[in-house]
Amino acid sequence: MIYSTCSHDPEWKKTFVEYMNAELAQTDERFPVMGLSTVDLEGRPAVRMVSPRGFVGDNFLKINSSDHGQWASDVLTFCTHAKSNKVQELVNTNDIQVICWLPNIKVQIRCSGHAHLLFHPDNPNYSTLSIDMRHRVWPRDGTDAAKKVAAEDRRESSVVGGTVEPLVNNMVEIDTEYIREQAYLHHSPVIQAWYSWPAPGKIRSADPSLYPPEIPKIEDEAEKEKYEANARRNYVLIFIDVNQVDIVDLNENTRKIHTRRSDTSWAVSNVNP
Repeated sequence: MIYSTCSHDPEWKKTFVEYMNAELAQTDERFPVMGLSTVDLEGRPAVRMVSPRGFVGDNFLKINSSDHGQWASDVLTFCTHAKSNKVQELVNTNDIQVICWLPNIKVQIRCSGHAHLLFHPDNPNYSTLSIDMRHRVWPRDGTDAAKKVAAEDRRESSVVGGTVEPLVNNMVEIDTEYIREQAYLHHSPVIQAWYSWPAPGKIRSADPSLYPPEIPKIEDEAEKEKYEANARRNYVLIFIDVNQVDIVDLNENTRKIHTRRSDTSWAVSNVNP
């Protein structure tokens, strides 16, 4: 996967994208592998390796079916099985960190923030998604949406007095279920099948039919439909609302910490590696 940016991207995302693309150009991987740290239900740290799905608005994660690349964001996404331990951990405490080491270019990136989980509509936790992504999305350069926002900004600059709600927030229609479905569809058949399996971490059953390697290869149509429904029901998309990014470049011997201010702008500190 090639990550992309636009001029509204915060500096940390531009740097993130630059480093990720440089690393992936030297590997056969589509996504980098990152460590995701949560707090377990007994208050202890829990870390596992995960692969990000990219930023909302980029590549296949369009914000709705009418989005043809008009929108970008700094909301990073991951996915998980609805019955995995990390789900209950994130529902209980949504403070997280993700970290990756890019060995070919000798760069470490650590992102801190809050995780927001989007469940399948049949899941009792479906309504827990609390992030308002309208404030984390902006029009990509050169698109009709960007031109419309620019024109409205020029018009509003001539208005004296009063407050005007940002036009971007009024324009953006975010279909989170569409985003979740696109994220699911862009997994390989092998990974899709994994979501139909029993709960991760439990004792493995002796019944091999519970672990289909690929759902399309199931011959019985009723069984195939059942496993496909289970896979979609168990698929959870995690939105990371990033509030701090720590980037260490050992080639340049630099370390920058990007911190989001209360007004959603970003402050950058150059610190010792």
